[in-house]
Amino acid sequence: MFRKRLEEENIPEQLVELISRMIPGSKGEELGDAYQYAGMYPPITKQSLSELDIQNIINNIKLRHDVNFDRDLSFRPNLDGVKGQEKLRAAKRYWDALVAELELYARLFQGSPSLCNSKNLNWPALAQHAQRRIPLMFETIQEVLKSLVPDRDQSRVDEHLDVAMLMQEIEKGVCDLVRLSEWMSHLLKEHCAPMRDDWVDKMVEWTRSGVSENSSESIVKGLRELLGILEAMKLDVANHQIRNLRGLLIEDTINFERNYHLGRIVQGRGGINVEAAQQWYASELQRLRKPCTPQKDALRFQLEIFVRAVVSILFSNDPCCDFPETFYLDQDRLRALKAELHDLVCYEICFDMFGQLLKGLCYHGPISHTTRHNLRTSLSAIMGEGAGHGVSQWMVNCENISLELVRHALHTSGCQPNYDLDLIHKANKHLHKMFLNSFPEHAFILEESILPQVLSCINKNLHASPIDIFNTLVPPSNPPPPPPPSQSSVSVLHITSDTLSPQPEPFTDLASRVTHIILLHWRTWGPLVYVLPQDESMSTSEMSEETQPKPQHPTLPRPPVEEDALAALTVVVTTVPEASHL
Repeated sequence: MFRKRLEEENIPEQLVELISRMIPGSKGEELGDAYQYAGMYPPITKQSLSELDIQNIINNIKLRHDVNFDRDLSFRPNLDGVKGQEKLRAAKRYWDALVAELELYARLFQGSPSLCNSKNLNWPALAQHAQRRIPLMFETIQEVLKSLVPDRDQSRVDEHLDVAMLMQEIEKGVCDLVRLSEWMSHLLKEHCAPMRDDWVDKMVEWTRSGVSENSSESIVKGLRELLGILEAMKLDVANHQIRNLRGLLIEDTINFERNYHLGRIVQGRGGINVEAAQQWYASELQRLRKPCTPQKDALRFQLEIFVRAVVSILFSNDPCCDFPETFYLDQDRLRALKAELHDLVCYEICFDMFGQLLKGLCYHGPISHTTRHNLRTSLSAIMGEGAGHGVSQWMVNCENISLELVRHALHTSGCQPNYDLDLIHKANKHLHKMFLNSFPEHAFILEESILPQVLSCINKNLHASPIDIFNTLVPPSNPPPPPPPSQSSVSVLHITSDTLSPQPEPFTDLASRVTHIILLHWRTWGPLVYVLPQDESMSTSEMSEETQPKPQHPTLPRPPVEEDALAALTVVVTTVPEASHL
């Protein structure tokens, strides 16, 4: 018995050696390595596609939140970044392993190609152990296909994809893969979109070519195309469901998220530091009381505090100043907003430096909108992919930016473009210092321009339903091109002080995006974390003792109480699985 067990343990190594001898050179070693170490299941399985099932779509907290911000939200294969590259490498290794396994079948079941020095091999045991991935591949195809076709076609799938029968036919050399692929083609074309027909035909052609030419690689390419088609069909169904349910999902956002988070908090499995979020808001309440507009209603006052606190973090360059964990569903959006705002601050620092250069060149004339636009375009080209990565990337490009600022200043002032190295060196040194020291000052100025627009936008949309907010604040997928600027709309900038002071610019898009995040977050988390029952009873005198400044921003109405807008989509919180999409 011990000897038999030892022989069985050596069979995988014998199979790998057999592959190397059948396919000489580095190709055989590569296929042998893949056969031994690749995953047993294909990259696409019923389990991996289960995220696309309708029940999981409805219960997916991230998708339920993200659908509020993206008109084109859809599922797609996620092959981005490091994890995506790892998926591609694992998939390639799996398909190589499948090629190796088919090559083994050709030797073990059909007896070709012939091998020398193989008399001592236990062929029946090798044939049994060689069948590792192909049976699982057939099972996967069967499971995924049955999840895509209606009940009336289930028996057809079971009949044609009987795994045990197929493996017996392969062992006896009578498995007709071409006929199987043609049957699959007819079934797929009955149920998939017409745009997939060419892809289906390609799958059949690869299979037919592989059988006629006795090419394992071509057969595997056919199987690979088949799995890709099944995945695309599943994606098509899921994305169609998202489009149909979009309005209902959005309208039920607050109700669903509030129940979801409350259930996890009560059960102690939320994974969110609620106490830290409460402490953050309490400290912001103390810090921002004076700048706030006096309010008669405690909730309106607290919301303005919340708005100012969020905007303040967006403009902060302090790495220790970050959002509490309750914002976890908006982290990517907030990170993108913060990067855009910080780039805007850096642009203003550069425009400030540009104005100082012009003054140094004794130029005090007007600066056209075109000049500012051209300078901004040049700075954007210099930054390239460095934009959106913080002020440190602007400092890395400081020398090139300084040179461009000097060039534009010489051109605007009418001076000869004789580049004074000493001037460029001084400009570079001064700009570097400005990036280092004057960021908070310029960020504060920009924040004071954007904050009133955010408060005004919140005031306009606070009573709106989530779907109305979506329709108002999320731009269309293909917005019409902006009209050409008229003569009257072209602003002229004048140097009035040490800085180049622009005319106030609208930040409609930024204000809308910030407003959207704040409104959904406040309605969801306000009653759970920030606004506690004892806070609502705070008297007006307690709030207004220290709030002496005159009102500068629109008053904010009290947020409405959310009702159960969509009972059909409300699910028991304890059953909601953790899932991600895209």
